[in-house]
Amino acid sequence: MHTSIAGTVKTVYFYNPETSVDNFAALKTEFDSYLSGQGDYSFQPFSERKTFEQMLTGQNQGVYLLSSWHYAQLNAKTPLSAMLVGVVKGELLQRKILLGKDIASLDQLAGATIAGAGSDDYLRTQLQQMLATRYAALAPKIKILTVPKDIDALMSVGFGMATAAIASESSFNKLALMNPKQQAQLKILASGEKSFTLIAAVAKPQQQEEKPLLSVIEAMAQQPNGEKKLKMLGLDGWKRVDAIDPALAKQLR
Repeated sequence: MHTSIAGTVKTVYFYNPETSVDNFAALKTEFDSYLSGQGDYSFQPFSERKTFEQMLTGQNQGVYLLSSWHYAQLNAKTPLSAMLVGVVKGELLQRKILLGKDIASLDQLAGATIAGAGSDDYLRTQLQQMLATRYAALAPKIKILTVPKDIDALMSVGFGMATAAIASESSFNKLALMNPKQQAQLKILASGEKSFTLIAAVAKPQQQEEKPLLSVIEAMAQQPNGEKKLKMLGLDGWKRVDAIDPALAKQLR
């Protein structure tokens, strides 16, 4: 068990605009239970980006779990240091793709409903990246349907609730196992750039002080109970930034 200095509780702060958590109370309870068993640690999830960023501005202790998209935006104004990157099925990077059913041209997305997991801001940023110059004309006419998971977004197209969906390549492949007929009906319309999944970061002046808590987070995948909690965040494990390909690590500096 790790202990923090002078009995003060160290906190893991979580906000991920790439997912839609449907029960923050359950997430906090599960992680608090695990972390408190490892030392004087707690877990605080956030549902609102503004609140998370206000907290980040007000203090510089603890570990922050956030998406690589959000990390890149924050790092321009808040000095953070990425220490761990999430691993999903052995991969550090993921690619988001835009999929549709019975769509011959991207112009048909005008007035369409596009489903995806995550915040409206995040999903529209992904669309902007995928559609490039076409996005400006289509954006005002596109409606966003926020759902809990990628699979829900893909299924919503099959059920006629959305015209298209934003999802990861791995989720699209997973649909082939769950519902091959529905997966076969979907066509990839556009692809985004590969990016890291979840990142564990600390405020730059606190890199040494937060090492014990980072060690607890990194070791979660080696504990049956910890592995179960990680699944709630969509992860299989973590990898230290200083242990990955230097070319990839450079993207986080």
